[in-house]
Amino acid sequence: MEKQADQPQSGGKDRSNKKSGVISSVYDSFNSIKLTVFLFIALGLVSIAGTIIEQGADPAKYARDYSETTIQVFNLLGLFDMYHTPWFLTIILLLLLNLIVCTIERLPRVIRFAHSIKPILEKGEEKHYPFTETFRMEGNPQDQVERLLRHDIRIPPWIILTDILSMVLAVFLTLKYPMSPLEFIAFIVVPISYVVLLNFRGRVIRTEQDGAIHLFLNQWLISRFGVYITHTSIVVIFIGAIIGSIFGFKGYMAIEEGETTNQMYLREDRMIDTVPASLRAMFSKGEQAGQAEMINDGKKFKSLPFSIRCDDFSLSYYPNTGRPKDYTSDLAVMRDGKEIAKKTIEVNNPLIVDKIYFYQSSYGRTGKPGQVALSVSSPGLPPQDYRTPVDGSFTIQGTGTEILVKSFVPDFTIMNGHVAQRSDEMINPAVYVMGKEGESILFSGWIFPNYPEHSVKTGHFDIRFKDYWGSQYTGIQVAYDPGVETVWIGCSLLVVGLLISFFHSHQRIWARISGNEIVLAGTTHKNQMAFEKKFNELKNRLKA
Repeated sequence: MEKQADQPQSGGKDRSNKKSGVISSVYDSFNSIKLTVFLFIALGLVSIAGTIIEQGADPAKYARDYSETTIQVFNLLGLFDMYHTPWFLTIILLLLLNLIVCTIERLPRVIRFAHSIKPILEKGEEKHYPFTETFRMEGNPQDQVERLLRHDIRIPPWIILTDILSMVLAVFLTLKYPMSPLEFIAFIVVPISYVVLLNFRGRVIRTEQDGAIHLFLNQWLISRFGVYITHTSIVVIFIGAIIGSIFGFKGYMAIEEGETTNQMYLREDRMIDTVPASLRAMFSKGEQAGQAEMINDGKKFKSLPFSIRCDDFSLSYYPNTGRPKDYTSDLAVMRDGKEIAKKTIEVNNPLIVDKIYFYQSSYGRTGKPGQVALSVSSPGLPPQDYRTPVDGSFTIQGTGTEILVKSFVPDFTIMNGHVAQRSDEMINPAVYVMGKEGESILFSGWIFPNYPEHSVKTGHFDIRFKDYWGSQYTGIQVAYDPGVETVWIGCSLLVVGLLISFFHSHQRIWARISGNEIVLAGTTHKNQMAFEKKFNELKNRLKA
């Protein structure tokens, strides 16, 4: 009976040991530098893919750039919105756990070591250190040794100057670019933190024991903690990235000239799973009108707490190439029927409203007829702006002259002596106008916005072609990332941690002074050659 009673207990103990062994094994796996290296390599490789494949672009762009099969494969893997995929977040979480476990495992040992350092060099103890020297000095050796050691821990002027310049730069960037208070703090964290840490760069401790004077320079002890500051910064960066991934959003708005909307469609990791197979063929014909149907085909929409109005879209080209040089959008922000902000955006110069960023991303033709915008000036009258569709007309205010817009060509050229359209792009737009009074034709001719000197000039009027308005849409990338400020702070801490880790080492120098005899001993935990030079300079200056 006793044996039978003992058997379940033994089995329970074995299961407990196995469970403990599994937990210990998992913990040991996360406490591995090899795992850190592997995860960083994996993160680097997938980040390269995320750089090559444009993230969160207009689905129409993907349709133009990739085959249908490639789109399906990339979409299945989530490569169009890689940074929000579960597998990417899994890599981040594994790296976070790895860094946290490594820090928990090693940091206590460093703290215990920091508290165990002795300021006294016992007799015979110097032989345990890599750098030692024994010699005699005349006069008052302890004061000379202490003065030289204290001189070694002063703050170099160039560091003070660099930090002042860094803080000035932070203020300048804040004035030039809109920043939140946390972003500004992140910018000045590096210079201020480094100055603060310089105050912990070292100190000289003087102790008297057994008739001897002991001087101890404990310099840059904090450099042993640099790697843990770096670990912490990476954790902060990843936390910021996770906050942005969970609570932020990215999307797209296609706004026609003159249109006002607060609707954006969200980019999901399955963002183009409903794009029709014929999409590439549709766009290869240059027909952009189908984009609205494609966007509404199963997409998730989000309503913004304000509306965006596109007042105008402008596109310029490099001469004689047809390649876009620059494209801008004049945007206005409307809230409760009132205009609260206005800005002309271009690539890398976004509009920011309530921490939501609106980037110039793309553009295209709506497929709808636009309106010709003309400017008419005449003696004694201010310039007047008019808009009319092609084949439309208007009467110049204060006169009886009627202006008829007879024809529009987006890319004007002459072929075989006749006007021709070179392409569908607005590279060299031109409009043919005619002026009439009653049945009499007063003037006619082609007008070019790129060549204002070719305006139609009569004895009474100067007519200029300003824009073909309403035929284009602007593609706006929308991004809200509440974790970006946390990322900024993490990046600043990362710089501080790297500065401490790579440019400083924990250096210890002891001096035991007994009468005129001086015993020096020193050690460092890295960069032995630089410390040897420093130790020899101290020794030679004392001997001189």
